[in-house]
Amino acid sequence: MDMELSLEKLLFNLNTLAELGEEITSPKDFTRVVKSSLYMVMGSFSASRGIIFQYDQDDKVLFPIASKGLGDVKGVTLKLGSNTIKEIIKYNKPLDLKGAEPLVGLLGPSRAELEKFGAKALAFLVVKEELLGMIAINEKFSGEDFSVYDLQLLSVMAQHIAFSLHSHTLLMRLMHKYTENKGLYENLRRIYYDTIHAFAAAIDAKDAYTKGHSHRVSAYCSVVAREMGWSSEDIEGIRISGLLHDIGKIAVDKTIINKASPLTSNECRELNSHPVIGYEILSRIKFPWKGIPMMTRNHHEKVDGSGYPDRLKKSDIPVGARVMALVDAFDAMTTDRPYRPRLSFKEAIDEVKDNFNKQFDPEVVHPFISVIRKEVMGEAENPSIIPLMHEHLDPVTINRLFEGFPRLI
Repeated sequence: MDMELSLEKLLFNLNTLAELGEEITSPKDFTRVVKSSLYMVMGSFSASRGIIFQYDQDDKVLFPIASKGLGDVKGVTLKLGSNTIKEIIKYNKPLDLKGAEPLVGLLGPSRAELEKFGAKALAFLVVKEELLGMIAINEKFSGEDFSVYDLQLLSVMAQHIAFSLHSHTLLMRLMHKYTENKGLYENLRRIYYDTIHAFAAAIDAKDAYTKGHSHRVSAYCSVVAREMGWSSEDIEGIRISGLLHDIGKIAVDKTIINKASPLTSNECRELNSHPVIGYEILSRIKFPWKGIPMMTRNHHEKVDGSGYPDRLKKSDIPVGARVMALVDAFDAMTTDRPYRPRLSFKEAIDEVKDNFNKQFDPEVVHPFISVIRKEVMGEAENPSIIPLMHEHLDPVTINRLFEGFPRLI
């Protein structure tokens, strides 16, 4: 009969261990997993009260994360000395609070706190010589002492829970580190973009007539690149390049930039040096986007080879520089300059038409026209070009203006 009871108890305990293993590896909410684990431990020993503590490595205290039969345990903490923790890790097996083990005495004031809960047996949650927490349960409902077998079973169950807590702790540490790093990244990103915008403002400040030019070129580049099917990363790259394309003008005399009369050959030479100066500045910076220095250097090249500084022809000019060459010229034409008032939209489009496949690449002109047409037709989600024009444009006028552009073959 006793053998049958022992066998039945063994089977029950094995089944409980299997259920516990399944529970702690489930994707359920961690709080639910801990509570379920505590209830299984208590059920295995017919205990009416129990509590699981987690160890806080920073504050060096144990605090409750699940309890049953103890009422409100919020605010309860157990303080353990570093020497006691070392002994717990070394001991690493369940402890009978009524026993004579030296470790019981090392618990100090924490022992009295545990006895208030009626704690009888403790199981420490240790993984890789790191204390993660502790389980405390009161005496068995039957009043029997915990046997050696009981303590062995409690040890196995504690190991299961310790591994679950270890995984959760690692995850929380990773999440904390991720959140921390994400915050640092966002701060750096904000500083990075603020610096770029500050540069753009400094560039535009050199020219009293072109306030906002860099931001407009940046916006125009973005919408044309999007129309051409560029990736999000490449669109962001040309957007940043648009903000910085005239950075070389910082080294050009302000009187030359703002001169209303024709420039001398020396003044022309100094003004036309700004793409190379910009390239030299930007090529020293490790941008997360490719091609920014070259787009800056080549944004005054022309597809027929008559541009500067390198007199490149169409296929040799980076496509981003070809996009920028068009929108930069378009913005220059449609804003007031020291040497002339702004051109009307029609006059600017006529200039683009006259320089089609000479100064401007047809493969860029057509997407540019497409963007404008969509904005006028109300088909663009965020119009970027038409809102900056100083005249009313309707579909009939736009279609008439765009007649005469050769189609791409």
